[in-house]
Amino acid sequence: TMHLCRSSRSGGLMNYYLALAFFQLVAKLVSGLKGSLVFNPASPYPQNIYDPTSLGVRVVRPVYAIVPRTRDGHHNVTVVLTIWLRRVGATQGPYDMPHQSKDSIRLLVWVDSPRNLHMRVFGHLNLPIEHYQWHPHLSLETALPGLVLKATLEPTSRQYSTVWGQSPRPYSFHVALPPGSSDCFKIIEASFPKHKAPVCLPSAASDGVCNSLAPPDSFNLTRPALYNAIGPIRNPRSTRDWNSHMSWVSGRLINYVTYHVAMGVTGLLQYTDELMRSFLMQNMQIVELVRRGHLRLVEWDMPERAHDDTDGAGRPLGYNYDQALFASHVLLGLSACGANLVLLVTDLDEYLYFPKPGRRWPEPWATCMGPTSSVTDSGHAQPRITVFQLQRYDLLTSHVAPKDESRLWATPGALPIAENETGWRAAGHGDDNGQLQHPMSQYDLLSIQPMARMHVKQAQLPAARVVLFFVHEGAPMIGFKQLVHHRCMALLHLPNFFRDRRSANGSSDSTKRQNALKWRPFRHWMFLKPGDATTQSGL
Repeated sequence: TMHLCRSSRSGGLMNYYLALAFFQLVAKLVSGLKGSLVFNPASPYPQNIYDPTSLGVRVVRPVYAIVPRTRDGHHNVTVVLTIWLRRVGATQGPYDMPHQSKDSIRLLVWVDSPRNLHMRVFGHLNLPIEHYQWHPHLSLETALPGLVLKATLEPTSRQYSTVWGQSPRPYSFHVALPPGSSDCFKIIEASFPKHKAPVCLPSAASDGVCNSLAPPDSFNLTRPALYNAIGPIRNPRSTRDWNSHMSWVSGRLINYVTYHVAMGVTGLLQYTDELMRSFLMQNMQIVELVRRGHLRLVEWDMPERAHDDTDGAGRPLGYNYDQALFASHVLLGLSACGANLVLLVTDLDEYLYFPKPGRRWPEPWATCMGPTSSVTDSGHAQPRITVFQLQRYDLLTSHVAPKDESRLWATPGALPIAENETGWRAAGHGDDNGQLQHPMSQYDLLSIQPMARMHVKQAQLPAARVVLFFVHEGAPMIGFKQLVHHRCMALLHLPNFFRDRRSANGSSDSTKRQNALKWRPFRHWMFLKPGDATTQSGL
């Protein structure tokens, strides 16, 4: 065991260890030992472990409409709408943006054609028609003497111009509520004006979602909460071996959440169906992460939609076919929150990384992400940049065969910190305490270049009402996008996390020369040993 204060190493390495000593995560969590498992002084309010969250979003289906002509050539087709609704605004939150002062309802809409449930692009759902050709015409009926309120399409030409394609992205609508509006409405689509779908939406101020995720006494404009959001982790092969799959998912989630909490992230919003929750909540380490609020299980009822490629339309719908929908759902739910909450939409094989040794969230927010906060004369938050694009770097290991990496991540491992009577200290870097190290400790090869700009991932202020989200990007209604410098923060992408996809090893001279141009030595600063050069951790 090292004693940080007695180290005689260089100042940079000393600063790294001093910062590491204050990481608010106990290695005992991932080893299954008893004790105080997670502690974070800026943690969210505890969550009832038996109640998954809807993030304040209500879902209504089916609602029917008629599309004049679908992309596969059929005319006057009756389609099925799934509508997610969230009441937003008028919460009087201390960190609300100016547009959040008014009571309103936001709607997210997906359209399916029963004639072809497998319309797709790149293995993801595709609308039966383009946005510019048709959109649902929705109204909300109120009780007399109230009005019938028209839903307005949210994106304008400015938002559409910043994203490629329209058809993989759901529609977004907005309804301004007059003062004194009740909580209950009936949804009407103009194709069937006598079909009415009732829904009741309590005010955003009363549902407690935002105060639970980002309590204003702990998180503010300069120290916002940061949540990652990940879609349902389905089996890509859709086998009936649920036990093995969910056991592997549990291990991966434990590794993911404990790492990110150690890096300062507030927590993970993990989308789950009922079966997933049933399995996950049998794991006591998962239960403890949920109890502490660092893992929030979000209700998601979209079923698997696997199929064979019998129509010749290319790659079938995958396990993550609804990625645009889950991402848009979490952005909808959190759009009721103020500018003291940041959301990163990501995947389980992507790990957030701050290259500066010892740096944790929210330090990047204040130092290197760009102009992240400003306040109007009225006291409202009005940041100019509301979407932050993070570059992605592939990360490999020379210690584990690519085919074995998936199993490596399914086994929970300990981070190199521990708690003693006087606080926090480094717990050593070997196997001296009988604990298996976190899988990240095995990774030592980093791609020299980041992925193409089109493959960034987005961190954003949901308060800015981000719309038209697909996998890698969406468009804010308020504010603008900015690419974050890779030396501030980035994502480490693990290509072989789920299956064998890439290798930097090869015995031939030509392969070695080629790999030398693509990969360089790397060591996460959390796992540096005394005497290691901190330059290994840079990007």
